Amino acid sequence: MGMSLFDQFAAMVERLPIRAVISAVILQRKMLEDDMAHKRTVSIDDVHSIIAFSEFLESAPNMARLPKTAVLMNHLGLYRATVKRLVEAGELPWESLGLFDAAFSASEFQPIKTC
Repeated sequence: MGMSLFDQFAAMVERLPIRAVISAVILQRKMLEDDMAHKRTVSIDDVHSIIAFSEFLESAPNMARLPKTAVLMNHLGLYRATVKRLVEAGELPWESLGLFDAAFSASEFQPIKTC
C-alpha cells in the first residue's frame, strides 16, 4: 500500500526550500479542489485538512483570522512546525503563530512560544 495523501503532502512540505512552501501548498490546494470538483479524491479528511492549512497560510500575511477548524490530530504537528519555520524564515509575520493556535489549537497542545 502506498503513502496516504497527507503523508505525500507532508514529505513534499518537509523537503521544499522554505521560500517555496506557501506557493506549493496553495498550488496543492487548487489541485485538490479540482479533484473534489471532479470526484477524484481518496481521503476527504486529508483533503479538508490540507485545504484548511492552505487557506491559513494564504490569509496569515494579511493577519486575517479564520474560523476554528478541526483537522486530524496527527496533522497538527506538521502544520505547527511548518508555521514556525515560515515565521523564523520571515515568510510569515510573527503574529501568525498566535493566529495558528487560535485556528487549529487542541487541548493537548501548548501555544507556540516566541523568542
